[in-house]
Amino acid sequence: MADKRVGIMGGTFDPIHLAHLRLAKCAYEQYDLKTVVFLPAGDPPHKTDHLVAPAYRRLEMLKLCIRDYPQFQISEYELEKQGYSYTAETLEYFTQVYPEMEFYFIIGADSLFELDSWYAPERCLAKATFLVGNRLGRSEEEIDRQIQYLTQRYGGIIEKVNMPGMEISSSDIRELLSKGQDASHYLHPAVNEYIKQNHLYYQGPVENLTMIVKKRLPAGRFLHTLGVVETAQNLASKYGADVDKAKVASLLHDIAKPLSVDELIAVCEKGGEPVTEEELAGVKVLHAKAGAIMARDEFHVADKEILDAIRYHTTGRPGMSLLEKIIFIADFIEPGRSKAPNLDRIRKEAGLDLNRCVCMIARDTLQYLRESGAHVDSRTEETYEYYKSITNLHL
Repeated sequence: MADKRVGIMGGTFDPIHLAHLRLAKCAYEQYDLKTVVFLPAGDPPHKTDHLVAPAYRRLEMLKLCIRDYPQFQISEYELEKQGYSYTAETLEYFTQVYPEMEFYFIIGADSLFELDSWYAPERCLAKATFLVGNRLGRSEEEIDRQIQYLTQRYGGIIEKVNMPGMEISSSDIRELLSKGQDASHYLHPAVNEYIKQNHLYYQGPVENLTMIVKKRLPAGRFLHTLGVVETAQNLASKYGADVDKAKVASLLHDIAKPLSVDELIAVCEKGGEPVTEEELAGVKVLHAKAGAIMARDEFHVADKEILDAIRYHTTGRPGMSLLEKIIFIADFIEPGRSKAPNLDRIRKEAGLDLNRCVCMIARDTLQYLRESGAHVDSRTEETYEYYKSITNLHL
């Protein structure tokens, strides 16, 4: 019968850590499983408290973590699905496709106490034996009571996996890494190195981020970036915006600028945001969209306001947030700029009224693009019309 017993270990794996690995190994050994299939979630409906790392990053870390364990496999089934991933539907799919197999769904004690809130828990328990490992220090009495409660309410079988207590969670690891602290003792060495090399989960000191950006950008582009940082900080202080957010957004606003067109397109496609026909026509501003994706995927910037400020810093858009307006303006008026015809007037306006300043920049940008025969992005036109209407500015 052992050759028919298949363990499935689902999860976001953001990132995968040593407790995940230990739980899989203990379940494999104690229940005489043929294999354990790791099933990374694509779009988990219950993970709304943080921005989940891109699927390809989580998948790569998972591959690195289990590469020395031939008894473990990976299924990309949920990654390839469209929309939310529900365990009930996934288990029904596997039992339908592999009716000869006996499935064991492996979870940690944290998931055992969340199972009540899952979509259709009775359908989950009907399709697999659940194996629960106590990796977060719950008492055995608590776990026994929860198992009794769940099986009485929903039916099915839930068994325990004996494993050393390991008080590790992905959220704790992300928290450590976001502060620039060491989490290597919780991670497979290859996963730890991958996180470091790709700056995942990084929200540490801006000074460190500055050095990373300096290595990525040509000297002239980096000087422009420092000018935008200085200008954005000054505007943020004046208008009551978050200065730290302004620093991060301005440091990363041109992070994709050195990339070729093909590389920009690849970044967008890999990030799940294929390039539109209009973006191809106006490819000079595509670095803004790619930059937002890189900030999210490579630097794990989860703040939507920062990401939007990077995304729209070249075209603007109607109804921008305060931070978006600050980065849009700072990019245009930073001290290194000298060629725009109305620059002195626009710089003066930046200290008086941000909406009027945005309107003036959008107007001059449109005029330049039309006179030079370059593509005019529709968002820039929409930005100008919107801010002209709310400021009653007649230019």
